[in-house]
Amino acid sequence: MVHTLIFADQHDCALLKDAATRMAAQNMQTLLAHPDFSKLIPHHQLMGDIHVLCSEGMVADGGDDEYGGMSMMELYKVVDEDEGAVQVDSYMDRVALLRFVRSITSSRVAESDGAAEEEK
Repeated sequence: MVHTLIFADQHDCALLKDAATRMAAQNMQTLLAHPDFSKLIPHHQLMGDIHVLCSEGMVADGGDDEYGGMSMMELYKVVDEDEGAVQVDSYMDRVALLRFVRSITSSRVAESDGAAEEEK
């Protein structure tokens, strides 16, 4: 687990890092007992992400909605299931993906509100 976390962090593998930090947070006792745990200490952002997941259950992103606690894979599924969304050609980091998901869902809400107003 430690080596996967470090690899994902060093190589900017957003999906792998997201999955590995969630797994680490869920298995904190195993992570702390790992003989190579000390190798994670220089990776401050990674350690912070794991800590936030352990203490709050989601990565802090400045939003308090249904999307904040979703994994990146779940967020990509939201994008895939949205019929009006543009196709995402490349992987985004978590913050950019959250912004994108929130923007497509808020525009969908605005469109449905506009259609409801026209019916009146």
